Amino acid sequence: MTGAAAGTFFGTAQAAWTPDPITTAAGPTMTGGRINWAGEEHFAYSRPSGPCLDRTFNAIMTGAAAGTFFGTAQAAWTPDPITTAAGKTLTDTSKSEFRPILRTIARPALLFSAAAGAFASTECIAESFRGKGDAWNSLIGGMAAGAVIGATTRRADIMTSAAFAMGLFIFALDYTGEDTVRDPVALRHKRFGVLPETHVESEAVARMKEAYPQHKSL
Repeated sequence: MTGAAAGTFFGTAQAAWTPDPITTAAGPTMTGGRINWAGEEHFAYSRPSGPCLDRTFNAIMTGAAAGTFFGTAQAAWTPDPITTAAGKTLTDTSKSEFRPILRTIARPALLFSAAAGAFASTECIAESFRGKGDAWNSLIGGMAAGAVIGATTRRADIMTSAAFAMGLFIFALDYTGEDTVRDPVALRHKRFGVLPETHVESEAVARMKEAYPQHKSL
């Protein structure tokens, strides 16, 4: 069950968020890019596009897969006894009933899918009304997702705090860009590049050898 949930999460996320690959001049493929606040391109970022219904459906499916994975892992690895609907605790997991296990898996799946759907739909609606896609739409969508998560406590103060916290977090993530690497092409070349068969010294090294001939053989 855990492996199936993990595979479902991976496949759904891959189908929902992987755009067509873009080949750079250096050869490696990136997933798109945009300019962040510092004027630098973040190659790993790809803003979602398309009809709001498709974006919301993809987000709900991805959230459901993530919640299913979380709930399955929780049911498999939590040592606490499983409680049935009648209030009885079952200490022998081999005799656990199907319904309480299903509830343990379904609750986070519904919560994750609801939060993801609220974010995607609200962000898309804000983008349609404002006529442009930027971090402010992510702020509005993040507040909607945070409100859904906070609503589970049935407390208005926690719901409001969760909405603002999630909105600010998503806004900062979108505004600065999710990629922490400034030049992924140079990093990839540094990590996996192949050295030339004939070594070519730089001009700086050549000038140092001319200035210090006694050390040119080092």
